[in-house]
Amino acid sequence: MWAPRWNELNWSSTLAAAGQIFFTLSLGMGIIQNYASYLKKDDDIVTSAVATAALNEFAEVILAGTIVIPIAFTFLGPEGLKSGVGLSFIALPNVFRTMVGGNAIGTLWFLLLFFAGITSSIAMFNYLVAFLEEQFGVERKKGSTVIFALYIAAGLPIALEPIATKTSELFYLTELDNWVGSYLLVVLGLIEIISAVWLFKEKGLEEINNGSYWKVPKWFYSIVMKLITPAFIIVLLVFSTIDYAKNGYLKVVPDFAKNYPNLIPWVFAARSVMVLVFLLSFILIYRALNNMQKNEAGGKQ
Repeated sequence: MWAPRWNELNWSSTLAAAGQIFFTLSLGMGIIQNYASYLKKDDDIVTSAVATAALNEFAEVILAGTIVIPIAFTFLGPEGLKSGVGLSFIALPNVFRTMVGGNAIGTLWFLLLFFAGITSSIAMFNYLVAFLEEQFGVERKKGSTVIFALYIAAGLPIALEPIATKTSELFYLTELDNWVGSYLLVVLGLIEIISAVWLFKEKGLEEINNGSYWKVPKWFYSIVMKLITPAFIIVLLVFSTIDYAKNGYLKVVPDFAKNYPNLIPWVFAARSVMVLVFLLSFILIYRALNNMQKNEAGGKQ
């Protein structure tokens, strides 16, 4: 379990690991900014950040690494660990079905999974509603209805695909996870770190240390946060993009879908949703920036 196998380490797996960490820490998706908007000026950011990262890694590496993965391997073998996004919904249910007290433990597992999902959904839901409310004057109830409808439209195919195709393959979710859950999270994380340390400059360090018990040293801010972190993310994105090309993810029909012609439309559906969300986000942000510029111009006059 803990013996490193360096020959299996590649850029795609490193990107997947980075995407997993970014996802569980709510980086690259606007949630951290949403949480930050509720902070007081003198709240301790450094301690909160260290505690959040430490508890998250304890849950993922210690609890999941020493309990969930070995159990799945014991009951299902190596193939049980290759199910990707199906680990929670395919591999583990089979484990619960064959273990003593599995019905009760499985119920508890999916209950916890539901709460994890619903709390994350509320966080992702809130900042979108707040964006419509603050930038375009949309009433909160109307904004909530619009965002909820968009969530349903984008997410419902995940539930419909196995019903419609009568298979356990989740190509719609797999394609979304490849790009949104891994690649784009890291891209947006790069934008976040550049914005935080390069655009805010020394003001960023002041905001981090204001009210914090532990102070981030200037050398750490200047060397690690400003140089090493963006450089590593850029290198990761460049080489993982090359790996994506080798693995066939960049093809019109990705390699993983070639043997399932009846499931290829689900891949295209996922890509269409991603393009539509990107275009809608771009238009809304562009209009919001224009409104801000008009308001600033009006204030100066």
